[in-house]
Amino acid sequence: MAKENKPYSVPAIEKAIAILNGIAANGKMGIPDIHAELGIPKSTAFVILNTLEKHSLVEKLDDGKYALGHGVLSWGMNYYRQSDIKQVARPHLDKLVEGTPYTAHLAVLVSRQPVYIDKSEGSGFVRFATMAGQALPLHSSGVGKALAFGMSETELAQAIAAIPDLPEAERARTAESLAEDIRFIREHGYSIEDEQMEEGIRCIGAPVYGPSGSVVASVSLTALSKDLPAIKFQSVGERVRETAMRISAEMGFAQK
Repeated sequence: MAKENKPYSVPAIEKAIAILNGIAANGKMGIPDIHAELGIPKSTAFVILNTLEKHSLVEKLDDGKYALGHGVLSWGMNYYRQSDIKQVARPHLDKLVEGTPYTAHLAVLVSRQPVYIDKSEGSGFVRFATMAGQALPLHSSGVGKALAFGMSETELAQAIAAIPDLPEAERARTAESLAEDIRFIREHGYSIEDEQMEEGIRCIGAPVYGPSGSVVASVSLTALSKDLPAIKFQSVGERVRETAMRISAEMGFAQK
């Protein structure tokens, strides 16, 4: 009789993965939440969370709950560095900025935050101090708004709730503003960041779609305000949108 191959499993690792997945889905969780939702004993959850926190995979918040830590971001970045999207997008980014003073960026969502994974610089004198691995605010960056276009209402609400240092009184206004940005993208195909992150800097972004039609990344152009006056928003926005759609097509997206 052939010997049956049994799958190997380490219970502690299974529980740690369940906790990380639970925190990722909920935005943050406390030990009572983990016990109630995942069925993991409180003492076990405590030990696992302490270990995960030691390795920066979770961080303890002021309210005693836990959110994903920057160690998860590092894992995500290593994954995206190996993905095809950078190879597909890079020639398009180079072409987008060729002969211009602009800088192009490619970003993806990591733990509900836009993160740059590549950039291409034009021929301008100014060089922006941006880099792969840099996280940005979802609600006030060009790449962030474009990525938000692909998020559900629940995901958006959780992302806004997780924005650090944002007063509670500002969260409703931030949600309304981001909803307006999403409506603009739906109508025009690109987003506009008009000096929201930094005075004198403007950015136009557009979503990149995968084979299923979901937003998998975003592309943007960043420029000094003097090099990107408001009168150019439409023409430059169209170029960014077209670039994003060409990347999408190579990623397997079939536009209807």
